[in-house]
Amino acid sequence: MSTHLTIDGGLATVVFDNPATLNAMGRIEIAELNQVTERIAASGDVRVVLLRAEGPAFGVGGDLRMLGRDTENTPSLLREIGRELNPAILRLHKLPAIVVASVHGAVAGGSLGLVCAADYVVAARSTTFNLAYARIAASPDAGNSWFLPRIVGPRKALEWMILSDNIDADTAMANSLVNQVVPDHDLREATDALVRRLLDGPAGSYRRMKRLVLQSETTSLAQQLDDEIEHFAQAAESPDFAEGIQAFLEKRKPRFGDQ
Repeated sequence: MSTHLTIDGGLATVVFDNPATLNAMGRIEIAELNQVTERIAASGDVRVVLLRAEGPAFGVGGDLRMLGRDTENTPSLLREIGRELNPAILRLHKLPAIVVASVHGAVAGGSLGLVCAADYVVAARSTTFNLAYARIAASPDAGNSWFLPRIVGPRKALEWMILSDNIDADTAMANSLVNQVVPDHDLREATDALVRRLLDGPAGSYRRMKRLVLQSETTSLAQQLDDEIEHFAQAAESPDFAEGIQAFLEKRKPRFGDQ
């Protein structure tokens, strides 16, 4: 397998490890991704998910070699791939855990969809992003046409799709595609620090925050207001809430542990 999963102490780490292909997503890799996300979703212990990659690139998207071998059957192959890829993207997006993507090198096509499905993105300064679909006369997959208009706005998203130019890390952060840009040599350390902070945080609170943000895509303001109060009331029943209030009153750092 070129997609590795470890689950330990509330952290699920997914590592894409096929440097020879720049972590291109072929049929095997996509099937592995689907299996890995199924395992994470089935685990009751995971509070944080980390996506990272070995080699010179986070991922260059779909493996175009598999699309050029038998062009007559390419449409049916793409539909078949979608039956594995689409559930994996949706699963990542909907996970109650906080999903962190740590990226470097090239991030293109379907690999960018994985990044968009994450909740927090840390990028090495030399990272370049590219939709790349226009370069092969294709159209977006992996949720890019759904995520990007919501993240960067529809006009900017369409610009990036049409032109398929490289987008550097600073531009990506200025357009909210990434949350944090760090020097290349600090990527692992900065990511690990973020993961530790999330693991030490109030897990129940994070789940409620993510649930509210996700549902706001389709919920009316009136319903959202009611749901906010209900989630807040439920949070107030938790030991973490009591600890947070007590720590605030005592002017100390809270010690959360309600998972």
